[in-house]
Amino acid sequence: MKSTYDIDKSYDANYAEGPVFEGELPDLAALNAGLPPATFLGYRVNSTFGVPAGPLLNSAYIGLYARLGFDVLTYKTVRTAYAPSHPFPNVRAVDTAPGWYHTNGKNEKPALFTLPELDESQPQPHLSITNSFGMPSKDPAVWMADVALAKASLQPGQVLVVSVVGTSRPGGTLADLANDFAEAARLAVQAGADAIEANLSCPNVKASEGSLYQSPAAVGAVAGALAAALGKTPFLLKMGYLEDKKLIREVVEAAANGGAAGLAAINTIPARVYQAPEEQALPGDGRLVSGICGAGIHEAGLAMAGRLLEARREAGLSAEKFALVGVGGVMTGADALAYLDLGADGVQSGTGAMWNPYLAVELKQLLKAADPVR
Repeated sequence: MKSTYDIDKSYDANYAEGPVFEGELPDLAALNAGLPPATFLGYRVNSTFGVPAGPLLNSAYIGLYARLGFDVLTYKTVRTAYAPSHPFPNVRAVDTAPGWYHTNGKNEKPALFTLPELDESQPQPHLSITNSFGMPSKDPAVWMADVALAKASLQPGQVLVVSVVGTSRPGGTLADLANDFAEAARLAVQAGADAIEANLSCPNVKASEGSLYQSPAAVGAVAGALAAALGKTPFLLKMGYLEDKKLIREVVEAAANGGAAGLAAINTIPARVYQAPEEQALPGDGRLVSGICGAGIHEAGLAMAGRLLEARREAGLSAEKFALVGVGGVMTGADALAYLDLGADGVQSGTGAMWNPYLAVELKQLLKAADPVR
């Protein structure tokens, strides 16, 4: 099945032209009937299944995925000022193997190669991709108006999360960056966001805002600024992949103490991506390393979810006070159930939802049937 994001076109073309979809829309009333009761960050929802920051570029994408039955819809990351996308191409299929993301103690990113072609006429449950957008953003006046349209497109039992990021500026301090996160979040709520997700993890930017999740001090600073700016509006912090359990525990505590309603993990995992030996796959300065997502990060995502759940227990936090949303390699309904069975309070799919827009239908049918895989 072809992706709803046309990987053969630029980001700007996809933004302007909207999602690619010619299928039939499900009967949401019938699809949602009989689902177990669910809440997300205090909101009653049909399910806690949704789409993370990335695939939903604007209100056209939000509206489509709302009608397809995804209930937690995350508007692609926005900023307080315009920022362009990295140049085309932005998405390539890559070849991954189990455990590819481990570096065997070497202080370097793992290396992967792109696949020569991708047959989009076939289902893609094993697909891994690299994506490199650079967290682009329209001007606030543009995206705020569009967020309002996105909110109006939601169906009953759905919530709109807006992903925000602060922008590092020359000579700026951590406090300046945290305040810029908060200003972007304030504007998003003004535009209609039900909740905020602060993107602390992006391997496709050169500035410091892409790796804040690795610093408990930075996590605490951003959370504190958001809490002060947002009042009762809940917010999540988006994390990358970590293995150090002590650091994970410190990050969880910093986020909770700062006022965050929870964490979402994982974002993409960075790797050096080549299309041939010594030839980087994505042209341009600083683009040798880019984020990997899809089936190849499912194992890592589940491992990170388990570590976060352990850290939450050790910190004495409850699911009601501090939610954990599992993300990473959710390509099938069974993949989503794996996160929920582990104990995640919600689950999201990016790459899987792009290539299988009926993924929410698949999961909800499994939930209602009490599938034996559970």
